Amino acid sequence: MVGAGVYHPEAAALQLVREAIVGDPRGWKRVSRIGLEDWDDSLKRAPRGFDQAHPQVEDLKRKTMCATVSFSEAEACADGFNTAFLRACRRAAPLVAFLRDAVRA
Repeated sequence: MVGAGVYHPEAAALQLVREAIVGDPRGWKRVSRIGLEDWDDSLKRAPRGFDQAHPQVEDLKRKTMCATVSFSEAEACADGFNTAFLRACRRAAPLVAFLRDAVRA
C-alpha cells in the first residue's frame, strides 16, 4: 500500500489545513481528486468557525486527510512494480505538497 497525507493531525495543524482548503478551494479540489479515504471519523457538522455551506464542507469535516493505493501481493511481486509504486507516489505528491505548505503557514 502507498499512503499519503495526514492521519489525525494535532488540532493546530488540522486548523491550518482547513484554512488552506478555504483559502484555495480550487487548489484543494485539484490535489484531493485522487480520492481521500473515508476513515469514518469525520465531524457531523462543519468545524467551529467554518461555513456549513462551504463547497468543500465535507472535506472541512475530516479529521484525517489521506489517500491510499493498494497493491495485491501479485502486483507487488511482479516485474514493473517499482514503476507502479513510483506512479502512485507521484500521483499523491501534490496532495502531500498542499498539506505541507498548509502546516508551514
